[in-house]
Order: sequence, then structure tokens, then C-alpha cells
Amino acid sequence: MSDRRSVLIVGAGLSGLVCGMRLAKAGFDVDIVEELTYPGGLLASSRIGKEYLELLPHHLRKTDKALLSLAKEEGLSVDWFDSLWYGRASRRKVGYFPGGFASLINILIQDITDNGGRISYSTTVSEISSSSDENGKVTYTTSCVLNNSGSLEIVSDYVIFTGSCRSFVNCSHGLPISINYRDQLMNITYKASISIMMVLKRCPSEVYHQRFDASAPFNRIVNHSNVFGTRSYGGNIVYLVGTCSISDALWIASDEEIMDKYFSAFHKMYPVIKKSDIKSWRLTKNRYSVTEKYPDQQLYSPAPGMFICASGLIKYGTDEVPENRMDGIVSLANDICEKIISSTRSEENTSVITPLAEGI
Repeated sequence: MSDRRSVLIVGAGLSGLVCGMRLAKAGFDVDIVEELTYPGGLLASSRIGKEYLELLPHHLRKTDKALLSLAKEEGLSVDWFDSLWYGRASRRKVGYFPGGFASLINILIQDITDNGGRISYSTTVSEISSSSDENGKVTYTTSCVLNNSGSLEIVSDYVIFTGSCRSFVNCSHGLPISINYRDQLMNITYKASISIMMVLKRCPSEVYHQRFDASAPFNRIVNHSNVFGTRSYGGNIVYLVGTCSISDALWIASDEEIMDKYFSAFHKMYPVIKKSDIKSWRLTKNRYSVTEKYPDQQLYSPAPGMFICASGLIKYGTDEVPENRMDGIVSLANDICEKIISSTRSEENTSVITPLAEGI
């Protein structure tokens, strides 16, 4: 690329890192800003024992074409396991990276930085605005607040926003986007999630994945170690995953109060597991975790050079709710990067001027 085009990516989760990797390798000047102190988004990991483990349960499926293709491209192997699920389709093959999903996040970051990209943590986007020069060329200015109360402005040719659609609307008042378009983005609704990862001395059940009704504060139990083993975690990994509204009392309760409610319900299901069996635990909250209402049309490009790569947009074109949003978000990230690269090549081709022959 003769004149490096710049792209600002908001969010260092899976979608942001995939976009960053593809565009950095294509020669773009890539900046990624992340409001948290660590990468990964919903795929974030923490050190448990001698391993890195996802804060939320994740696995691969044989049908995850985009995700498996990405893993192959990055040279990551996948181990496949038999798993027992409660209810229909009780036996399924599920996959896992030998080094956990942290290995995927780490190699994407390595690709970005090796190709000149930059990732800034503890950097929160407050406003995105745009301007045009006399030739109609649009540039974007993204204003950010740093955790030390400082500020930062990044000017770029493209912006890819990977947070929730509602978060995008809240920081895009300076963009020429119609009220109807904004309303459609705001109509995409979410549920929050509260998940607890426990390291237990013993395994409560042979079932890998089990769903529950509203009688418990959580609606899923995932026995990670049943399928993927105890590895070097120092115990058996069990996730208790629940969803709620941010208006629920549970959302604003303390971690200890939530743990008491979750474990009390868990103990009723599995009386053999007592509090003394808990070696450690960690609670994770996500405000925009589960999309409840999807749009009925494609909304990922609200303005020229501006893209939204969010899980709330991946259901378009299908009647089914995506079971694994990782695959859909990787596919959407691939599509967005392809459009950006193609549009840049098209601009370069049209800017080539053929000199007049001498004597004319």
C-alpha cells in the first residue's frame, strides 16, 4: 500500500483483534483502544493454577467454520473431545485449544504488534466525530478518556466499533447518522450476565452442559473439567452462568452475596458438594452479554468508513439465534476487513493518473 491508510478499532475482544490482525497484515496503520486493563472481551482469561482459563465457558464446535479457519491460519491445533449434554443432542464433539483460548488471543495480539499495530488499554471512547476536506475525503476523530484522567484523540480513515450497539449510539452523536438508523441500533436489546467460575476439590456431575429454568439464580452449569480435564488448574472447573436485567437486585449485589445465592442453589442440586470443597472462585459480570432482540436488516456500516462489528448484528439473514457467537463475529470481522481492503484498493486504482504522450 503506497499510502498507509489508518484504522481505529474500539475494543480488544475477539472481533477487534481479528480486525486488527487482518488490517495490520494488509498494511494498514492500526490503533486499538480498550477500556479494560486486559484484552479478550468475553474471551478474557485469568491464571488458574498453572494454566490460563477463560472467565466465561467457551468451546469450539465442528460447525465453527470461520473460527476453525482462523485457528488453522494462525497455526493453532484443536483437541476434540466427547461431551455429555443434558437434554436433546446429548452427545457432542467439542473442541478446545491445548493452551486455552488465551493462546488465540495472544497470537492475534502478536500478529498486530509485529505488523506495527498498537493496543492501548484503560482507554475509554467518549465521542466519535467526522469531518470532510474539500475533496470530500472523510476522516474520523475518536476522543478517549484515560484512566489517569488524561485525554487522547486519534484521527483515522476508518473506525471499527466492536462494543455493544447501544454504546456506539451513545458515543456517536457527532456522526451524520439518521435518527431512524440510531433507533434501530437502540432497539437491539441485551441481557446482562453474572457468571461464577469455581475450582472444586471434586466433580459434581458427569454432564458437561446443563440448562435450568428460572427457579435458580443461574440458568447453566458447565463442568469444564469433565470434558477438558483438570490440566494444571489445581482442581475441577465448574461454571455457574446466569442472566439478569440490570434493574434486578442481584446485579448490584456484592460478589459475596451473589456467590451465596448461586452456591445455595447449586448445593441443593448437588448436596455432595459443600463450601469446604471450593478451593477458589471468581465472579464475572457483563453488561451486554446476551442479545435478546436482533435487527431485521443489516446495520454494520452506519456511515462511509465506519463499521460496527458487534454480536448484536450477527443474526441478520437467519431465523435462528446463533448458538456460538464467536464464529459469527469472526465471520463478520472477516467481511468488514474485506470491504475496507477492497475499498482502499479501489481508491488507489482510481487515483492513478496516466501521463499524456509527448507531442500531444
